[in-house]
This record gives sequence, C-alpha cells and structure tokens, in this order.
Amino acid sequence: MKKFNKCQSCGMPLKKVEDRGTEKNSEESAMYCKHCYQQGEFTQKDITLDEMKVFVKKKCIEMGVPSFLSGMFVRNMHKLERWK
Repeated sequence: MKKFNKCQSCGMPLKKVEDRGTEKNSEESAMYCKHCYQQGEFTQKDITLDEMKVFVKKKCIEMGVPSFLSGMFVRNMHKLERWK
C-alpha cells in the first residue's frame, strides 16, 4: 500500500514513523496520523468534514499559526481520502 506524506483525515504531515497512527495489528498506518487513527479505528468516528476543518484550524491557532494560514491548511481537506 502507498504511504502518504500527510494524514488523509486531517492533513498533518507524516514525516516520522511516530507521527503515524496504528492498524488493528499494531502496524503503522500508511494513511493516517496518530491523532486521527489508533488500533484500526478513527479516534473521532462521527466527526464531519466541516467539524474537522474547525478542529484543525483551532489546533493550528493554538500552535501559533496565524489565522489566515490555518484557513489555507484546511482549504483542500475535502480532497483527502477520508472525505472523498
């Protein structure tokens, strides 16, 4: 399976192995980060795309990213595999 370079749920960069989520068999996920996916399941199963956009924007702002840039990070979120 192809390894993605960003989480296909929230868009977080997946640069390190420890950034990746885990499958049911405890292997690293090829698609999702540790915040979105653990033990083969989404951590926020019922979240909508719009709710995820708000969540990611808030996290970016908490981390000191300017508001206008956080908006750019979520602009193409609908193109990620989880939301297609």
